[in-house]
Amino acid sequence: MNILIIGCGYIGTEVAAIWKKKGHHVTATTRNPDKLDALSKVAQKSVILKGNDEDELVPLIAENDLILITVAADSRDLYESAYLNTAQILRHLALEMDMPRDLIYTSSTSVYGDHNGQWVDETSELLAKSDRAKILVEAEKTYLSLSELGWNVCILRFSEIYGPGRELSNRVKQLEDHTLPGKGDHYTNMIHKEDCASAIDYCQRHHLEGIYNLTDDDHPTRKDLYNAISHKFGLPPVKWDPGHSALHSGNKRVSNHKIKAEGFAYKHPIRLLD
Repeated sequence: MNILIIGCGYIGTEVAAIWKKKGHHVTATTRNPDKLDALSKVAQKSVILKGNDEDELVPLIAENDLILITVAADSRDLYESAYLNTAQILRHLALEMDMPRDLIYTSSTSVYGDHNGQWVDETSELLAKSDRAKILVEAEKTYLSLSELGWNVCILRFSEIYGPGRELSNRVKQLEDHTLPGKGDHYTNMIHKEDCASAIDYCQRHHLEGIYNLTDDDHPTRKDLYNAISHKFGLPPVKWDPGHSALHSGNKRVSNHKIKAEGFAYKHPIRLLD
């Protein structure tokens, strides 16, 4: 296949390497010219692409069978331009070009919001209250609407991503005074980088449509997880400050049963402590 990866960063680069090895022709885009050399190692073609550059997107859509969108906002202030505006531009071009494509979009389980520690799956109500999460919800709706135009749309809701370069141990090692806000009683939902990439590849190979959660089987509270990390690496235990709101809002346990029912098997179903 000819595959376009828009926003080829932490996850996109991993997927590009898999697809190039399998013989697909991969075009990778980035906003950062400094990343072109690295992308040339995992993609046959690398392109500088600004998020709102429709003229540059038209030939890229026309030349490729599958579009993987793994964009990431450089800051909280850029959520709307990175996620929602990109989705709106894709829909606008889809209407103009009338060239249905396969599309995979990486979203976030943050759209579920706070469910008081209860289990959520792909049918659960989206209770996101933050402006950033609401933007992700609207972006999902925009991409899903492409199915009305004949597109094959698959949305993967990723939990917190960890792995090489985002080792869990660093979350504890780099803490100032080993103190975090909150009580640490919220459940954690995480997914290893390798499982993110292999799940995207699986969806491409099996032409999956619809929404799928991507999270491992492990759901310790953040306090229990960080205690396990401290114990393994001989670090002081993390202290918690209940007088301040937790950094990670939205207490829930995310189910991964739907994608498992499609036959996907996790390489790291249990949390990998480095």
